[in-house]
Amino acid sequence: MNNINVMDVLLWIDDIAIICFGFIGGVYFAFSFFVMHSFKKINHLEAIRIMNSINSVILKSPFMFLFFFSSFIAAILFLKNLISFKIIYNQVLSSLIFLGGMLLCTATKNVPLNKKLANFNDRTSDPEIEWDYYYKNWIKWNHIRTVSCFVAMVLLVIN
Repeated sequence: MNNINVMDVLLWIDDIAIICFGFIGGVYFAFSFFVMHSFKKINHLEAIRIMNSINSVILKSPFMFLFFFSSFIAAILFLKNLISFKIIYNQVLSSLIFLGGMLLCTATKNVPLNKKLANFNDRTSDPEIEWDYYYKNWIKWNHIRTVSCFVAMVLLVIN
């Protein structure tokens, strides 16, 4: 049985990152371009309830593994370049775009919006105002996450 060498794994890190970045970008793309737009066609209160359900389900889904694994891969890709002293510009830029545009954006923008929506109370707040605010802001940041994932992936493909 062959032992797995760390250097062999690091040689595959670009390919793993391409796959991960593409998958997670695809999820964000789906939300930006048809899931969220579908919510515009239904009652605001129903949209809030469904989005809260999605946000609850996604936290227990394989998406969370993909989310954290792809972030880990981006960090490893960045560190690989620093440790090897052989900076490959596209790899460094790709990892930084992914970590900033996907991970940081999610943590500082989309998650707080999701938490605010989860605390919505239709007895004390107007669903139309709440949903319009959420939709406008969430989708803006989701577009940034989508583009960041795909740009990061393309940078590795053309490397």
